[in-house]
Amino acid sequence: MKKYTAQIINKQFVLISEDKKEIGRIVEMNKIFYSEYYIIFNSRSYDIKNVGFLKNDVELSDAKRIIYFTDLQKERIIKSGADVRIYYFKLDKTNQLSEKGKLLIEIKEEKNKRKDSIYHIEVDDSVDDLLILLFLHYSTKEFNYIGGGED
Repeated sequence: MKKYTAQIINKQFVLISEDKKEIGRIVEMNKIFYSEYYIIFNSRSYDIKNVGFLKNDVELSDAKRIIYFTDLQKERIIKSGADVRIYYFKLDKTNQLSEKGKLLIEIKEEKNKRKDSIYHIEVDDSVDDLLILLFLHYSTKEFNYIGGGED
């Protein structure tokens, strides 16, 4: 298992490895009436686009194709392309992502009254860091009211 933390640094949500190296970051761009998000990972930018009837699902894409997309109704994230994979999530006080019953990602929030929360993340060694960043965004930013919410 790999361990990470995530926290707000300079108004960006940053994923940090156990040895204190930055893995990637989630950036918010404020527009007049809405915000757009994107992920910076391995010196590349990936767009996060809200889609669906109520805009309650997201697509993660690079300039060429959709890489991952969510299906809130069936509580899953789908990897598109030749190697299609389906991951199921559970949003609660502890957010979890699994595949075929195997827990892959677990995110726990450490609330801090004086500063922004810190998120502790345990990840199976087989998991792609881009998927971690997408699930971190989706489970904390997009629909945090679905999960445990405020205590």
